[in-house]
Amino acid sequence: MNGPNSEPDQKNLLLAIVLSAGVLLMWQATLPPPVQQPSETPAASPTTAPAPATPTAQVPAQPGVQPGQGQATGLVAPTFSKAVVATLEVAEHQGITISNDGGQLDSWTLFEDQYLVPGVGDGPSSPFVFVHNPAGQLDKSLFIPPQVGLTFNGKQSSGEFKVAQSNATSARLEWTDPVTGVIVSKSYSVNEAQFTVDMKLGLRNPGSNPVSYGLDTTFQALQRDEDAAGSMFMPPIHLYESVCQRSDDFERMAATAIIEAKEDNDPTAFKDGIKWAGVDNRYFMTGLVVPDGNIEECSSDAGPEKGAPGFTRLSNKVSLVGGMLQPGQSVERTLTLYGGPKKRSELDALSVPMTNAIDFGIFSVICVPMLWLMGLFYSYIANWGVAIILLTLLVKLITLPLTIKQYRSMGAMKKIQPLMKKLQEKHSEDKVRMQQEMMKLYKEHNVNPLAGCLPMLMMMPIYFALYRTIFSAVELYQADFFLWIKDLSQQDPYYITPLLLGVLMVIQFKLNPSAGDQMQTKIMMYVMPVMFTGMMLFLPSGLVLYILVNTILGICQQYYIYRQADVADAQPAT
Repeated sequence: MNGPNSEPDQKNLLLAIVLSAGVLLMWQATLPPPVQQPSETPAASPTTAPAPATPTAQVPAQPGVQPGQGQATGLVAPTFSKAVVATLEVAEHQGITISNDGGQLDSWTLFEDQYLVPGVGDGPSSPFVFVHNPAGQLDKSLFIPPQVGLTFNGKQSSGEFKVAQSNATSARLEWTDPVTGVIVSKSYSVNEAQFTVDMKLGLRNPGSNPVSYGLDTTFQALQRDEDAAGSMFMPPIHLYESVCQRSDDFERMAATAIIEAKEDNDPTAFKDGIKWAGVDNRYFMTGLVVPDGNIEECSSDAGPEKGAPGFTRLSNKVSLVGGMLQPGQSVERTLTLYGGPKKRSELDALSVPMTNAIDFGIFSVICVPMLWLMGLFYSYIANWGVAIILLTLLVKLITLPLTIKQYRSMGAMKKIQPLMKKLQEKHSEDKVRMQQEMMKLYKEHNVNPLAGCLPMLMMMPIYFALYRTIFSAVELYQADFFLWIKDLSQQDPYYITPLLLGVLMVIQFKLNPSAGDQMQTKIMMYVMPVMFTGMMLFLPSGLVLYILVNTILGICQQYYIYRQADVADAQPAT
């Protein structure tokens, strides 16, 4: 207590401040930390996919990579002109382009309305080129097309592939390795229902000597460090991470974590029962899905992008089980490449589920059903803002018994305040006696001073989980709510909802039992709302909407419960 005139209700308000600070600390602890730009030194990590000393670790030259942008070494420069030789599309869903250089993916585009890139001014929207090779001056973060590497007898092999067969949704490209004579075919097929591309790799050995082959897939991203830094109140969307599902653990490593791990000789490569791997950011990812037991290792690397200051290249190389081609033998391997939004329904429908890519943190057990409920509400009312409001209403209804107990306790404390003040004045010189009389007063009137705080503590995990659900749901990406809020994953462009929230918080504080120290009460009544309003200015509007609706419901509950208590007990405490 701060003095003889302090009230127990003031303790609750002060405890609320402590809890609020705890919310901020826990929030930052459960979100990705800001990324620091790696220092560019001669001894820095390589700027491309990892390349250990063994020949099988080298990756094919990347089509479209500009000079000085970290092209892999170890291969003879191609003598042919690189070009897109096949374009496959599924209307209003997705499409890819394929290069003749190694028969590799060159770009991956999402056509669905939610992911369209808004036009400048009144200009038309354009498809979201989700994965592509950088061209010219880099100005934003991007995913690099997955590269499927092939080795014969331990040496990297790649060349000019030519289209053998093609239609709107599938294509087959062929090439013959000039050293071993192995005939290589790559057949691509765009999935009409999922964000996946199936690639069937065919190998045929027409020669008289056996040929060993190795196979890997490298996922990469170029991260603009400024985009990945985020802020205290607005976690980054473009923080890229290497993800790898092991048999018992899930590895998620940002670029800075990979660099620090390599400096400290900590592991960045794993071999224990790898099920799938890839690269992601908050809302999107690229990854590899293959039958269980086909992945030998996933290895992460990161470093400054050569020739592009302020950019970091992040890579995750997935080494697959190889084999031996006997004379006259043919082998076919199927790789499924995922490239798209981190929707739980999409990731869970894969032959090897990749749902762990959605980072719900420690609240996953609560977040998953909350996300399902939001999706259920959206299926009836096609507006994610309304779905957030309905979910907030449902959570309020579930926690209603705890809320009633909290407000009744606060109301009971308000009623005995005159008696408490008299005790404080009477025993101002004897703190021990004052505490004894206060406890006696609580007992006589059946009041628990902590009863108003315990329900709040019990509800906090639910509120954290609701926050995390809204934060992580790609469903809110570019989701239109109404009027000026056109993207629930971004801050309110005119700051209307945060300012309204600040006004409502002042009203809510006024409904609380007044504390004895009027100056301190005024500070809390106005400083706290200003502080929270400042924080809300930079949060995604979907989160502000949830907090705004939650505050409105809290005011209504508080007013109703206090009024009912006043009617039930009109006589002052004696």
